[in-house]
Amino acid sequence: MKQKQVLAAADRVWDIEGYPNYFLDAQGRLYRFNARGEIIALKRAVKRYTVGYVLKSRFFSLSQLRPMLRKHVAINPLYVI
Repeated sequence: MKQKQVLAAADRVWDIEGYPNYFLDAQGRLYRFNARGEIIALKRAVKRYTVGYVLKSRFFSLSQLRPMLRKHVAINPLYVI
């Protein structure tokens, strides 16, 4: 059985330190880039009574993710100092 991937368009607002392919948008939804560069929305997971996300096969609760968030800084490759 094949899984269906849902592609999405999102504004990158928050980056997750240590996980460059994962990011959050302004509404707090988590996305990742796959090997093709497509954006895939991730679902929240519940492990016992803890809500969180799975990043690279590892579960992170929301309280563990919060200190890992960094504001996204857009880099313009055409801008030269």
